[in-house]
Amino acid sequence: MKTVSRMVRRYMTAAFGIVVLIVGLNLAIFIGIVVYFGTQKQDIGAYRVGAFAESFIETEEGTIVPDGGYTVEEWMAGRDWAMLLDENGNILWSEALPEHLNHRYTVPEIASFSRWYLDDYPVMVYRNGFGLLVTGLPRGSLVRFDLYMDADIIYALLNAFLPLLLLDGIFIFLVCLWLGWRGARPLLQVAQGIDTLATGQPVQLPLQGLSAELAEKLNQASAHLQHQAALIERRDNARTNWISGVSHDIRTPLALILGYAEQLEHTAGLDGSQRQKAAAIRVQSQKIKALIEDLNLTSKLQYQAQPLRQELVQVGPLLRKCVAGFCNSGLAGECEIEFSLTDGAETAQVNADIQLMERAIENLLNNSTRHNPAGCEISVSGEINGGVLCLTVRDNGTGYPDKVLCCLRHPGQQDTSNAPHILGLHLVQQIVDAHGGSVVFDNDNGAVTTICLRYVPI
Repeated sequence: MKTVSRMVRRYMTAAFGIVVLIVGLNLAIFIGIVVYFGTQKQDIGAYRVGAFAESFIETEEGTIVPDGGYTVEEWMAGRDWAMLLDENGNILWSEALPEHLNHRYTVPEIASFSRWYLDDYPVMVYRNGFGLLVTGLPRGSLVRFDLYMDADIIYALLNAFLPLLLLDGIFIFLVCLWLGWRGARPLLQVAQGIDTLATGQPVQLPLQGLSAELAEKLNQASAHLQHQAALIERRDNARTNWISGVSHDIRTPLALILGYAEQLEHTAGLDGSQRQKAAAIRVQSQKIKALIEDLNLTSKLQYQAQPLRQELVQVGPLLRKCVAGFCNSGLAGECEIEFSLTDGAETAQVNADIQLMERAIENLLNNSTRHNPAGCEISVSGEINGGVLCLTVRDNGTGYPDKVLCCLRHPGQQDTSNAPHILGLHLVQQIVDAHGGSVVFDNDNGAVTTICLRYVPI
């Protein structure tokens, strides 16, 4: 919506600016033409008619001639003829005057040609001390016309100029607004369709107006996305149902295997080798049980179907419980576990789902023992670093393979047919992400995993 409104505003501003620019440019050109030709050709001839008229003097012989420091030829430059009339219309002086114009002029004749033409010659007249100087310009060189207007009309026009200019501006603004809204209205429907599509809802826009082709493409994109969403939902449902079904079906026989293995392990009549085999069956069954639980949990976290039962829990007791439970379960095998916390980490509290956090730590410990069957040293530590709580699980075993680190750091970029099995570590990532933290997997003389969480100091 904001994009369409911004587009209308920009269109209106651009249109109004273009109109003002064109009007201003035309007005400037008109004024320039008037000023240029008004100054260049205000008086056709080398000298103004007023200067010509004021140059006349009376000689000692009693004749009247032009002087002023110029010759008659210079005064006549650009003029066909000239004559000086006295108060009675008699010719006192003339130059190049056509024969048919060389006569006495009456007052009506003088009044007529002084405003218009004399024998189609445009004339310029100027009064001096001797009479009236009349100069004839070349025919067709000047257009003369008489203009008069009632004073009330002049005043009315002057008073109406500013209101008329304001009305013109308002009219131009309304026209630009109408054109902008008319052009943007079809796009408004498209913008609404995009907003609807962004929420995952189906879109079906009418195919009309200038945006018909765009609306059709948007309808096709909506239909394609809805079809894809239906396929993904069907696939996800099938996957979830399969995992739930397999987990349910395998739970009972697995419980029997674990029970029988524990009974055999503690049966007095078995020798050492048989007890060792029963113990191996129990341990591997526990691994299968943990794997199934991880599979169920990662599926729920992926589709946000696992509710987080978060509460404030102190870090020190939580980690001690995880390490003690792991050691007592018999999964530690030949590994030695070292535990250390700084004072700040010991008393820090985190807002966490206790069961999920225990599962994350347990999976990291299981990973160290599983990939180091000959035994290794495992260190579980915690400290406050940079304002966050950092929990580190490291071992001095074989470390993470390069393929595993690549899959953990760049999920979705590996060939799934060749991808390593990292379900337990992937679950650790999901649990930490669900708590708003971050996890880093690395190698440093063995596997090193660091979990960073927000904490509440006591």
